[in-house]
Amino acid sequence: MINMLFRSWHQSSCLFHQLRCLSRAPSVACHLKNACYNVSLSKQSNKLSVLFRNVSNTSKNFKDYNFDPKQATRRRTLLLFTYLSGFIGAMLLTAIGLRHYARMARRAQGIEDIKLRQYGRKPQLFRYRGYVFPDFVVNDIKNNLHFEVREDDVWVVSFPKSGTTWLQEIVYLINNGVDIEDAAQTNIEERFPYFEWIVPGKQVLNKMESPRLIKTHLPLSMLPNQMKSKKPKIIYIARNPKDTVVSYYFFLTKFVIDDQSFVGTFDDYCQLFVEGLVHYGPWWKHVKEAWDRKDEDNILVLFYEDLQEDVHRVVRDIANFLNKPLTETQVEAIARHCSFDTMKNNKAANYDWLKDVGMAKQEESFLRKGQVGDWRNHLKPEISDQLDEMVASHLEGVPIRDTLTSEDSTS
Repeated sequence: MINMLFRSWHQSSCLFHQLRCLSRAPSVACHLKNACYNVSLSKQSNKLSVLFRNVSNTSKNFKDYNFDPKQATRRRTLLLFTYLSGFIGAMLLTAIGLRHYARMARRAQGIEDIKLRQYGRKPQLFRYRGYVFPDFVVNDIKNNLHFEVREDDVWVVSFPKSGTTWLQEIVYLINNGVDIEDAAQTNIEERFPYFEWIVPGKQVLNKMESPRLIKTHLPLSMLPNQMKSKKPKIIYIARNPKDTVVSYYFFLTKFVIDDQSFVGTFDDYCQLFVEGLVHYGPWWKHVKEAWDRKDEDNILVLFYEDLQEDVHRVVRDIANFLNKPLTETQVEAIARHCSFDTMKNNKAANYDWLKDVGMAKQEESFLRKGQVGDWRNHLKPEISDQLDEMVASHLEGVPIRDTLTSEDSTS
């Protein structure tokens, strides 16, 4: 029994010694030799002692062992990759967890994810309060609603691709004494920032001098809460849905960034437009909100087709609404500066800078045709009929027209 106990102790000691050698000096050979221990056990009892000598504790299983440095390197490499794999796995789990948390947080606010193959692999559309928005809108919902409004603000509001940039340039010139040279010095996004876009951001808007000029594609019901009490000037522009859907599709195909591009076909986009599954859709609901409030003192509703047909009259209407009457010379200067050909070549208003930052294709122009009735060259009859039915069903009494009374449909 004693022999067995010491043999077990000896094997454990040798193994511990081997591990110490491996951990402290992997490059040095560790020599483990068989040994015989003289063990003396004594027991004192009534001056009687018992001596056990020469208790053999030889282990035949242990031999000289030389550690291989290459094997140590392999072990360290394997350990490194094990730690690295664990770290990557933890990061992936964290990312999945954060995405799941963000989805749950959106649901708690009443925001629904919409997954459509035509918009790529990741969800780019979200439904909120009956509207469909891109991610950068829903990610900033609270800041949008609680933005501090000023009474002398001027807001240009529209569904996308309804003549927004055209109207912005007109409003800017009216508000700044028709200083065309000044307008050409700074791009329109700085002069007339996009409210819900991540650049320049709400902090920059808060620091802008009054009167501020602000553009947004949000429907009137989604504008800041203080709109009701402060009552700033709001100019809304609408365009017929047929030209809007054509212009919007070609606009999206110019982008090279995932969260703005559309990977489906033109027919796909038209059908989604009819169903209201496009950014800021449904179109009819957006327009109806503005039309229902057209009689409020601080709201002016315009139509793209009217601007095309008689830009001088509409410019005067806008100037009177802003309490900044113009001379006929000034009206003519604005009309000439804001013609389609001039706007298309105006680097401060044609959005060509998006190409410089890699967001848009180099060969494309953001201002395409600027015509009324171009839809005839693109829409299938069944889509045209569906859009007619949409207007008839939801916008009764709203003067939406997809042609001009005159033969000339360009500015």
